[in-house]
Amino acid sequence: MLPVILLSHIALSVAAPGCDPDKIAIAGGEYRVTNGANIGSRVEYTCPERMYPHPAYSRECQSSGQWTNEQKAECRVVQCPRPVQFEGGEYYPPKQKYFVGDVLHFDCWGGYEMYGPRNRTCQANGKWSGVETKCDDKEGNCPNPGIPIGATKVGSSYKTESKVTYECQNGLRMFGSKERQCLESKRWSGTEPSCRFWYTYDTPPEVSEIFLSSLSETVESADPDRTIGRRIRGLTNGTMNIFIIIDTSKSVGEKNFKTAKESSIVFIEKMASFDFTPCYGVISYASFAKPIMLLSDEDCVNAEAVIEKIDAFQYSEHEDKQGTNTRGALIAVHEMLSLQHQRDPEKFLKTLNVILLMTDGKHNMGGDPTVEMKRIREILNIRKDTNREGFLDTYVFGLGNDISESEINDLASKKDKEKHVFKMESVDHMKEAFDEMLDEVEVLQMCGLAREPSKDEDGVEEMYPWIAKITVTRPGSEESCKGSIVSKTFILTAAHCFHLDDQLHSITVRVADRALKVKDLHRHEKYDPLGKRDKMVDKSFDYDFALIELQNKIEFSRKVRPICLPCTTGASWALKQRGIAVTCSDHEKTLLSSELVRAMFVAEEKERQYEGKNVLIKRGNKRLACLSDTKKIEKYKDIPDIKDLITDSFLCTGGIEPEVDPQTCKGDSGGPLIVQYKQRYFQVGVISWGTIVSCNGPRRRPDPVPPLSRDFHADVFRASDWLKNKLEELEFLS
Repeated sequence: MLPVILLSHIALSVAAPGCDPDKIAIAGGEYRVTNGANIGSRVEYTCPERMYPHPAYSRECQSSGQWTNEQKAECRVVQCPRPVQFEGGEYYPPKQKYFVGDVLHFDCWGGYEMYGPRNRTCQANGKWSGVETKCDDKEGNCPNPGIPIGATKVGSSYKTESKVTYECQNGLRMFGSKERQCLESKRWSGTEPSCRFWYTYDTPPEVSEIFLSSLSETVESADPDRTIGRRIRGLTNGTMNIFIIIDTSKSVGEKNFKTAKESSIVFIEKMASFDFTPCYGVISYASFAKPIMLLSDEDCVNAEAVIEKIDAFQYSEHEDKQGTNTRGALIAVHEMLSLQHQRDPEKFLKTLNVILLMTDGKHNMGGDPTVEMKRIREILNIRKDTNREGFLDTYVFGLGNDISESEINDLASKKDKEKHVFKMESVDHMKEAFDEMLDEVEVLQMCGLAREPSKDEDGVEEMYPWIAKITVTRPGSEESCKGSIVSKTFILTAAHCFHLDDQLHSITVRVADRALKVKDLHRHEKYDPLGKRDKMVDKSFDYDFALIELQNKIEFSRKVRPICLPCTTGASWALKQRGIAVTCSDHEKTLLSSELVRAMFVAEEKERQYEGKNVLIKRGNKRLACLSDTKKIEKYKDIPDIKDLITDSFLCTGGIEPEVDPQTCKGDSGGPLIVQYKQRYFQVGVISWGTIVSCNGPRRRPDPVPPLSRDFHADVFRASDWLKNKLEELEFLS
């Protein structure tokens, strides 16, 4: 029996594997552990601001019973790389170590011109602020390519076909191109390298700005005739494929997988707001690749259908999640491209291709993914013709701390003055970057954009960036109204906000934190408040429109943007209604599509505390109640024909059926009545007048809204000809 007992003892000792829990703690920080200290459990470390966990952000209990990175964990102070070489000038102060807040100053020698910032600051993520500083004597065919902080450069000739190579100093990882060549175009091949510590991540604002800038270049190249600044353009002469590749391997986990799906959906929703229609190929991968949407699917150009398929795809659909087969995912991309090539070779070679690869780890099966990337370049005829580099952009998002920096760097595209590889702390940060992506300056000229702030932000003005506050100062009184930004020099508001003898200098317009001076005031020529006295209408609000012309142009920002006006080409792009046959009536049918249309106006419940108020526009038979309720009110009951007061040029909201609509109050006049269509906002009316005012000045009472309360808004569609005549900055439909 003794041998049996010994064997049982051995079996018991093997059956309870684990790692030493006493080796989990971190000095100066906190940790979170999953599944105790059993095999496969994971420890994740966090440190105070400006510090990082050494030797790694996490460790895992291996089958051997040993933790990865068993060196004692501690929080250390974040550093930035130190300069090794600087060409054509000097930097100071020279130090062995640079910490957060330290500033490097650069000077160029005589005969050299400085490009980039004179001062750069060490930031909390271990990166220096700003772009690379360079000193150039302009003696080469190509400009000085610079030397990233923390790198050395071999090669000092910048003539055509000359090459330079870079190496990062010990302990730093390289992102970008190790070798670059001066091309005949007087640009450098590849992309500018950077050297980083292993703990350095790209922040969501950085990724948002850089990714958008690079992506804009790609889309812009498809339509070189449109010159509206550096922003996403319409693909009128070409087409685009966008591949979204989502890592679903075991290490990702279901929560992060769902966030990656949400990130993809956010990206597609944002893209759907703009003036091009790509075809999507979506792939999920773990040990094998599983297409979610194929380029051959008819719905690949339907953003809503693509989103539905992504949303329906479950983490459980990959039965074996052990592996990370990145090459398998790229093989699926190659297969889709091959099929497209077979169907229409000529169109295929004119199609732009964008690959978004999201991964939290290096590949561990399926072979080297860079081999498949070369095959993709071959089928796109890029390897043999470098002039076709613009037909493929591969963006790689490395998420977390288990990634291989060299792998994601090798997979990403390398283009001069662009960046295609990002190392981010988590999938949540990537979603945040996508959410902010189209909020950058490059796209702010597009109408009807708004941004939902995160829970930790005070971004209420970014939710309603088209709102302008108008103040008219008169002897002994002050009139407050609102308006909407419709272009860089015009504010649309209500004519009744102004008296005929108001002086321009008495009118102040405020957008965000800036007060703007008025150049001119344009009332609609048909606005005549006393023009219907013979019909028992004491004050008429027909054509209650006014345009304030500003002395200086508005500078658009995240807090200041134009709203979309119907019947303009900008609105057509936003509504995805393009072509010479599109009319103003088409916009009206889309935005005012039923008898009850959901809309909103923006109220200011407290000083600069805007709040959207949801209402229903009553049209058709539903509008008849607006007329009958108004006729029941004492001051309007003697009007022979109520339609002389409420003409067809008004949109009606208010009442308590089918739901209670909030009232407009004093100070809301002139503001926009807004209809949201997908991710864009359109002004369909100007707040004009109401039947019953139960507000306390500009504030809504908590009391129930009176049942007969109705609000009327000047219908923007009825003023399209007048607006077209006045707003020469905008392009209106013919």
